Amino acid sequence: MVTMVSMELSLDDVSAVIRLVREVCDRWDDPSAWREHLLRGACALMNANVGMMLTEHHGKMYHFGNLSVTSVVGLPEPQRLLVQPGIQQMEDRDYQDVSENYLPGLSRLYEDFVRQKWVTVRREEMVDDQTYYAAPHYQDFRKQLDCDDYVVSIRMVDLPRRPEGISIDRPHGAERFGRREVALLKLLHDEIAPLVGVRLATEEHLCRDGLSRRLRQTLGLLLEGKSEKEVAREMDLSIKTVHEYVGMIYNHFQVSSRAELMAYFIRRTPMLRERTEYSPPSRRGAEKFRI
Repeated sequence: MVTMVSMELSLDDVSAVIRLVREVCDRWDDPSAWREHLLRGACALMNANVGMMLTEHHGKMYHFGNLSVTSVVGLPEPQRLLVQPGIQQMEDRDYQDVSENYLPGLSRLYEDFVRQKWVTVRREEMVDDQTYYAAPHYQDFRKQLDCDDYVVSIRMVDLPRRPEGISIDRPHGAERFGRREVALLKLLHDEIAPLVGVRLATEEHLCRDGLSRRLRQTLGLLLEGKSEKEVAREMDLSIKTVHEYVGMIYNHFQVSSRAELMAYFIRRTPMLRERTEYSPPSRRGAEKFRI
């Protein structure tokens, strides 16, 4: 990594990556927020327009498990709705099958990942233009999103242990990605991946995921040190309603007092929820509080 960074990146590039990592960590307790900020920052650094993050659950060697898109930036809502179905085309299939019949170059990508325990590559390093533009992955998916060239990066994260991927994309007609952009995403992913589940919460951890807008607002005021009476006045609610909200927040974070809640946020260390089942974020129903 040092060689690649020293050859391809300026000190300003490295400083920008470090600054972005710090900004992401400031959003540690909100998985949707930190992922979105990470992708928007990566797109800005790499002069790209679309960013995606996905994760795999229950995968096996050379065989895809369940794939979930955990964040998308840069796409309007109609196109955003196409992303999860497009990614699901690879679910529960052998890598070789996907590589031969849907996404050419995937087998090579996976082999590099198995050998190195990481991979960050440009699209043209995976497959030639003719094969790429003729493939269903481009014709039926990427072309519909106006996504042409891309850099993809995969790392293992530890808590819970699983592969997570980042794709940064440019539209048709844009300049192709170069070695600098690959080095930028590699450095960024090298810094972020070890933090996932350790310093950055996921949906499996005690976090803001699942809280309504009202409960998030209440939580923010509590973390500012305001009393329930002050929260009620600021939100124009009754003290009884705020007290109920506070109880919901305690239950959500599995604490029993304001002191425990404050201590959790001061530590800034995610804790796994005390539950056995888990539904990937893109597949969960409307289970959030309706307040």
